[in-house]
Amino acid sequence: MEEFSIEYYIENKYDTVVRKANFQLLIIPETNNGQKVLDYQFSCSENKEIFITKNIFGFDVISYYVAKPFTEFWFKLLLRIQKQKFNPFYISPLLPDDEFELINSIDFQIDNFLFLSSTELTQMPRSINVSFPVYSGEIQVFDYLLGLNSFIFQLLEYSPESTDVNTPISEVLQIEKGVCQDFAHLFISVCRQNKIPARYVSGYLNQGAGFIGTSQLHAWVEALIPDLGWVGFDATNNLLADHHYIKIAHGTDYRDCSPIIGVLETTGLQKSTHSVTVTNQ
Repeated sequence: MEEFSIEYYIENKYDTVVRKANFQLLIIPETNNGQKVLDYQFSCSENKEIFITKNIFGFDVISYYVAKPFTEFWFKLLLRIQKQKFNPFYISPLLPDDEFELINSIDFQIDNFLFLSSTELTQMPRSINVSFPVYSGEIQVFDYLLGLNSFIFQLLEYSPESTDVNTPISEVLQIEKGVCQDFAHLFISVCRQNKIPARYVSGYLNQGAGFIGTSQLHAWVEALIPDLGWVGFDATNNLLADHHYIKIAHGTDYRDCSPIIGVLETTGLQKSTHSVTVTNQ
């Protein structure tokens, strides 16, 4: 088992006074078979009671209401988490033809409709100059996805501030640059075109392992492989998700996993600063 300490910090500054606000933060890792939250402490600039609710996918959301005027606000989450080591490489018990037949079956597509449907952020443009790998059933799904992972890693350049959270795939392909959410959205789009269910994952990444994208929340993809389940792929680093990846939540795209959502009574602009520190104990 590996143990990690995590600090997540958000600071918001506003041009004009915010009269009141309601924040929702999706930043607490889930507890599952491979990871366990040992303890956590949440603090902020206003010492108010917080409420923990579940979002539509069943993940913990911190809800926080501020009824007094302010121009600056900060949140901090400190937590310890335990991760189980595992080998992320899998051998499917099914033959390639059997996998292909199952993936193309009506029952499979109905059961996984949510993660087979395009969203605004995972919509592949009609006209592109890239020939992505096509899943034809000649090899196993896992091997196809490994190849797709490498293909996108080589296609895009990781470039902070080259895109934002609303950048469409068409623009990402045009500039051939992006950040982790762009790599994830493109991977998801290709999977769904090939009838392979795929979902967006947000989480923390071990900063001591030399990975790309560790200074903020990281994004990767989980794809559903018949008889294996959901397997994590990180095209940003050309890696499989293992015990270095600490999952917070999943959804159809970034918007389902946004770390902070706020409803504010104000007319001005805001500036946000986010920082993540992950320490392997």
